[in-house]
Amino acid sequence: MSRVWLRAAALALAAIGAVAGLTVYYSSDKVPRCLVSGVDTWRPPADGGTYRYEVVLLDGSACVFDMSQKHRLVGVLSLAKATWLAKAAPTASDTLRVDDREHDVAYETKRGLLGVRVLDLRTKQQLYVTRFKGFTWNPRFGPDPPTHGLSLAPDRPELWVLDAPNSVVHLFDVSGLPDQPPRRIEDIRLTRPISGDETPCTSACGRIGSLQHSADGRFVYVGDSGDVIDTATREVVANLEALHNSRVAFELDWVDGKPVFPQHS
Repeated sequence: MSRVWLRAAALALAAIGAVAGLTVYYSSDKVPRCLVSGVDTWRPPADGGTYRYEVVLLDGSACVFDMSQKHRLVGVLSLAKATWLAKAAPTASDTLRVDDREHDVAYETKRGLLGVRVLDLRTKQQLYVTRFKGFTWNPRFGPDPPTHGLSLAPDRPELWVLDAPNSVVHLFDVSGLPDQPPRRIEDIRLTRPISGDETPCTSACGRIGSLQHSADGRFVYVGDSGDVIDTATREVVANLEALHNSRVAFELDWVDGKPVFPQHS
């Protein structure tokens, strides 16, 4: 009799576990759009003013954040219905390069290098290799190249560089180029590390990061971390959950009833 009771108890526990597991599965199976419940479909402004938005692409959706409202999520669009947004998205690349026409140089990442190369645009020769003093990287872990974000400020001679393995943004003064190498100004530690996998995600899910300045130079957006950095104070002023799970983002300005995509460096 005791064996019968033990078997019955075991079956009951198994059934409870199965129900609990299914409950967890079904409750987490449907992820809300832009990872926030109750987000409305975004509608362009009706008047003729100028509006600036940061758009994050996430799992077939475009998440629209209003820069003037402390980066509040103001709506979402399906990329299937807004193909013009998908066409504006930047393309992913392992090796990154940014041209600095003012100083006739280019900044470039390289596999195996925790740092950035500076090249002469005219001769194509390497001028400097700038590394991150005091920071290390194990090539067996994290993205390669480990420097997976370059952004040149549009309003000042500053180069912002993402150190993905250490979850730090390094800031350099490049006003002395090409005669002098980049001068390190500050290291900004991110509030959320670039590690683990993006979710939801269907392919290439590992977080590797990205960097982007706003067109007016006020903010820097860090993909796969979600941090928004104020360039004047060099402090993180917001964290966007969608950007924590995506490295694809761009600026959309709505000017006089038409979409404008500012060119970023």
